[in-house]
Amino acid sequence: MPSYPLQFFSMPEGSVSDWDYFWYQIPYGAPGILTFLVGIFLSYFAFQKFRESKENRLFHVNLAITFVSFGFVGLVLSLRAWIQNVELLVFWNDILYFFVPSLAPAAFYLVYHMTGKKSKLLLYYSYLCWLTCFLIYFGIIIGKGFETDVTVFPFGKYPKGSSFIRPWGIVAPIGYFLLIVPAFVKHYSQIRANYHPSLFHGVNLLFLLICSNAPSILGYKLYPGGFFLFIPMLLVAYGVFRSDFFDVNQLLFQKNGMFYFLFGLLSFVLIFISFGVSFGLSPTSYESSNWYPWGLPPVVSVFAAIFLSIIVAGANPSARLNQLCAFALILTGFYVMQSVPLKLNLPYVVQLRVSQLVFVPFAFAPSIMVRLVFEAVSRKNPKGLKVIDFLCLVAALLAPSPWLFVGYYEYPWSRVHHGGPVEILVGFNGLLALIFILFSLFRHKEIVKGASRWIIGSFVLSATLLLFALFPSHGFPFFPLSDFQFVPAIILGYAVLRHGALSLEGRTIQLSQRLANLGLVTIGIAGILYFPLIRDHYGIGESAFHLMMLVLPLILFNYLVVYIMSRPLAEELDISYFLLDLEKQKADEEREKALIAQDKAEEAMEESEKLLLNILPTKVAQELKLKGSVTPARFESVTVLFTDFKGFTRVAEGMEEQELVQELDACFTQFDEIILRNNLEKLKTIGDSYMCAGGLPVQNHTNAIDACLAALEIQSFMNQLKEIKTALNLPFWELRLGIHTGPVVAGVVGRFKFAYDIWGDTVNTASRMESGGESGKINVSSETYSLVKYFFVTEYRGKIYGKNKGELDMYFVHRLRPRYSQDPDGKAPNQLFRDLYARIHSGSKIRWKNQPE
Repeated sequence: MPSYPLQFFSMPEGSVSDWDYFWYQIPYGAPGILTFLVGIFLSYFAFQKFRESKENRLFHVNLAITFVSFGFVGLVLSLRAWIQNVELLVFWNDILYFFVPSLAPAAFYLVYHMTGKKSKLLLYYSYLCWLTCFLIYFGIIIGKGFETDVTVFPFGKYPKGSSFIRPWGIVAPIGYFLLIVPAFVKHYSQIRANYHPSLFHGVNLLFLLICSNAPSILGYKLYPGGFFLFIPMLLVAYGVFRSDFFDVNQLLFQKNGMFYFLFGLLSFVLIFISFGVSFGLSPTSYESSNWYPWGLPPVVSVFAAIFLSIIVAGANPSARLNQLCAFALILTGFYVMQSVPLKLNLPYVVQLRVSQLVFVPFAFAPSIMVRLVFEAVSRKNPKGLKVIDFLCLVAALLAPSPWLFVGYYEYPWSRVHHGGPVEILVGFNGLLALIFILFSLFRHKEIVKGASRWIIGSFVLSATLLLFALFPSHGFPFFPLSDFQFVPAIILGYAVLRHGALSLEGRTIQLSQRLANLGLVTIGIAGILYFPLIRDHYGIGESAFHLMMLVLPLILFNYLVVYIMSRPLAEELDISYFLLDLEKQKADEEREKALIAQDKAEEAMEESEKLLLNILPTKVAQELKLKGSVTPARFESVTVLFTDFKGFTRVAEGMEEQELVQELDACFTQFDEIILRNNLEKLKTIGDSYMCAGGLPVQNHTNAIDACLAALEIQSFMNQLKEIKTALNLPFWELRLGIHTGPVVAGVVGRFKFAYDIWGDTVNTASRMESGGESGKINVSSETYSLVKYFFVTEYRGKIYGKNKGELDMYFVHRLRPRYSQDPDGKAPNQLFRDLYARIHSGSKIRWKNQPE
């Protein structure tokens, strides 16, 4: 067996070119970019909260300013690490520092708000900080922001601030130690009661690190701790979400916040690859023969993983399974990406830095894969996952360090980094995750079914290929099988799509798909036209390889921007077509009612009338006002809906009284909104049970359909609530729903506290439908089934015993039939459904050609 000696990398002595300096300094600038991305990400959501919320708007605008400012501090620190030319460095510091000074006054206001607005001195001091900010702005505008006198550190060059900047560098630290620290100490108990501890510690650490930068601004060579700003920024980000400043589920899933953040970062990576290939690869890069055929497997793996991540995430951006799968695929692509430069004739420092950068996100692959597997089998994340998360975080923080790789081997197929302690940690963590998954699932074989097996198999195959990559990194001349990651990536993408994550159909979605395909064709044609131009510099094979690495990132970027970024908006727009029609109809009806009520009502009775209408249906209230009483009425066809929480007593025993009431109120408030949208009347709540009915006090022909639509919405809401509680490891309630249609007698009982109620055997039967159902299911009687069977997918359960009722035919309603649904889950009706609904509502008889399945 031939011997391949270990070769070591060392930094050159003396001056280097600006380009080489950039590559040598990348690890020092990377944390600043992370700080910038986190700051911009949080500032976006803070600004959204400012627009949506009418309360504490000043707090949210200062929060957004603080995040933006800290983000630009990170960007400034990155440029100080990467730019060697002092004049150019001072120029960019002057420009970018325009966004930095506002962090001081905004941060002082945040502390003033966190302490309950009890220290007016903090508020006044924020005004003083604004004065120093305006002084900085004036200095920057006249071109006297920073001086060319710089303090040189191994991690960058720090320019000395001018007389316009120095007051800010003095006032902010003094205010922190003399005002903020005492305020935090004095109001510590109040802050801990209202905010998550990580937010408190993150804010303090941010101030300390910013204060440690002040000496370098003043011209003193003291270690600037701002280099580590990304650590408290991550703490603040975690504390912000845990302190409920933002609705985490709404921002990250319903509004696809994490989806946009991930693919925004991916867009940046794709553009960087394309530009890097265009400007960074010369004909000499292909002098080595390693690019063919050894370079083809990693290139295919990178672009296959990224393309599949786009398809999977775009199929359903709000689905947790899809997002986790997309994360896993992107991390896989990032890992294989570092193998491509190793096949080319590039300086080793470039190859090393690319590998270090991609290992930062790839370090989290074990954590993401474990979550993906357990999500696929519908089980809670195990408690032991925190150990893997911690090891992932440690590996990610150490990835840019010299301990990731300690030299390299020169094999016939390419260079291969010699793994250091950090790579061994990543490999150990991946093996630990693999053993953890196999052990956990071996104990519960019954839950591994269908597409879940493919997902687990892809993870096992991917982990095996990655473990085999450890051999060449430690001196064994064995080709790294990890270059063939496109195989498990294809299996994983197929498995998740097969799991049920299919695309929604709609007019705007189809338009976005066509635009994306048009972009693919356009870029492909441009690449073909570009091919003859590069043949003068490269051979045919090198030209094709070069063109593939240049054009494929642009194609994927186009597909991502046009198809993925517009897809969530397209879905919302398609659903909005239906919702707008309903809202318009309801708005017209409400307008007519308001005009009638305004003509008939007297000014002195307005408040009492509003109160009466809030208790009783409109028609009943009008009768009560005119006659002083309500005549009981019999309705021959009324649909009654009952809900009841399963396990309510068990979960409630572990909750505080106030928390219990708040949870019930939140659920019932959502139920109220749902039944109002579906033309039903709320009758009453009894403990944790909820009762409503359709077809009264105004009779209609659609009350059974209305009740089933409302039940589907309630079911969807409870499923979303369950997902959130499960992700937060909190107890949750499961709901049974029962529906029955039949005759009732309705009337008003009570003399001083009115209540509209119904009586009859129909009510008892509906209650039996609820008690005889199953958690998370909609259980209906044969009478209701006969009225809705043509619109909904149902399942006959057989005859089920009902207390005091004997054997009753019962059915499950699962969803709208695909023919009448505009989404794959069968929740939102389409235009065909609305047309038929309108005809039934007007009293038309529909003659069905076929019996339901």
